[in-house]
Amino acid sequence: MGKKLERVMKGDRSATSATSHDTSDVDEPYSCTGDFEADYTELCNRAGLMEIPKVVPRPHRPGPPPPPDPKSATPMSQRESCKSARSTRMEKVEEPTSPVPSEQEEPPPTTYTTSDKFDYFKPKVQVELEKPEDKKSMTEVYIRGWKVDQKYIDIFKQCFPAADKLHTIDFWNVGLTDNTLAQFAAVASQCLNLRTVKLDGNPVPGEGFHQLIGEDSMIVSMSLRSCKITDKGAELIGKALSTAKTRNQSLCALNLNSNMITDAGACYIANGLRMNRTLLVLSIANNAIGDEAAKKFGEVLSRFSLTHEEVVERRKVLSEKGAPDVRRSPISRRAESRDRPGSQSSRSQLDKSMAKSGRASSKAKKDKKEDDKKGKGKDDKWKKEPQRGASKANSLGFTSELQTETLGKASKGKGRQSGGKKGQGAGSITEAETPDILEIINPLLEEAERVDGELLIPGNRALINLNISRNRIGEAGLKSLLKGIQYQITLTTLGSRSGGTGLMRLSVQKNSFPLNHESYLKMQELMMTRDPLYKPPSKTPDEESTSQATGS
Repeated sequence: MGKKLERVMKGDRSATSATSHDTSDVDEPYSCTGDFEADYTELCNRAGLMEIPKVVPRPHRPGPPPPPDPKSATPMSQRESCKSARSTRMEKVEEPTSPVPSEQEEPPPTTYTTSDKFDYFKPKVQVELEKPEDKKSMTEVYIRGWKVDQKYIDIFKQCFPAADKLHTIDFWNVGLTDNTLAQFAAVASQCLNLRTVKLDGNPVPGEGFHQLIGEDSMIVSMSLRSCKITDKGAELIGKALSTAKTRNQSLCALNLNSNMITDAGACYIANGLRMNRTLLVLSIANNAIGDEAAKKFGEVLSRFSLTHEEVVERRKVLSEKGAPDVRRSPISRRAESRDRPGSQSSRSQLDKSMAKSGRASSKAKKDKKEDDKKGKGKDDKWKKEPQRGASKANSLGFTSELQTETLGKASKGKGRQSGGKKGQGAGSITEAETPDILEIINPLLEEAERVDGELLIPGNRALINLNISRNRIGEAGLKSLLKGIQYQITLTTLGSRSGGTGLMRLSVQKNSFPLNHESYLKMQELMMTRDPLYKPPSKTPDEESTSQATGS
């Protein structure tokens, strides 16, 4: 009896020690390795989730089937085989035949893929890998139609930043809340290569989507379709795009289709385009925008007057731009003073200093000759001068055209110097000589014009694609948009492209004006030639002959 009790006690002690060991392992913090599937599964197990959505590769539409091999069967042989098959059928009509199983089974279809019953509706995390054999090369994440609550957000907080190549996150209809959206924005800021965020179908009560496009955001494309964004959210997004003092410098595409934005909210977004020169594509189709917002967009696209806050900020920027010039050429009071001539002692000191400088210059000349023999010297110094000039231009707020011209000249000189060296390919020289410099011009530094006591500057010409179709814009708003386009075309014809090329595509169809309206037809005619995908109609032979005759 005593031995049995001892065995039972030993078993209990070993079990308790094992369980304590397991709990100690779970309590240890987990460091993600970059393998999303392994990290995600481990963190879900540690969080105590009973049903874990699987990580699966994102399905793709199958490609087209390969073309038939012409050598396998010619049309004549196919016809002969069909004739022989018909004759054999006619001969064997009266004989009862039993079904013969085919030796070769039919290949699976190539136009679609099949899955198990209800497998399509199960929650999954779809991923895209850059290299299928490399689990750490995840580039895209897609979650569709199941709720991402606080537990999953806590897991993604650790998984997403560890994925170095992640550049796209698509959460469609995942039931985000104000809290989870704020935490997702914090996670997105930690993903260094994240460039595309899609949160379609996620209505959030607080409408805090502006947290994703702050001043330090690196997101390039964001889609917020069907998120029930009202004028409140549009105001926050407009202020995130730009104010008099801050502006977003990374977002290039913004999609706000199918929301609840009215004239007031669209005016806030238009105000966000006043000082923003980064956004290229804006879509606010299928909302409730009317003539008031269309007039605001037309004003922002042509030219607009600066507010008091913007005028004050403009003066600050101009003063800061002029400050380096003063520091660069300081005026010495001693140089301007008219003192008596120096005494004999000062002359002797001057002679000593001149003698020292003479010896130093002779030594420098000798060093220079030796460096010239070795292939070194002043050339190495001048190789670094353009970069210093470029950084100085950045500090003074010069335009990118000036930098490009200066660096181009420097790179040409550099190319001539390095051309004599052997063993260097042209590709390596080009890569080393072409610095990647991108400067965004401050709109407040553009040339202003004073009219009736107001300071006017050219409008936004960085936006190239604007979609405001399926709204409530009437004839008045249409005319304002037409004036803005005409103003941009006038600046372009005059050769002023410092602020951009202007709109290249404008979608205004399905609004509250007839399609045969004069302003709409004129707008279509103007925008047709500005569309980069526009192809002029081909000339008929008669037109070509007449044009050649008139040319000759």
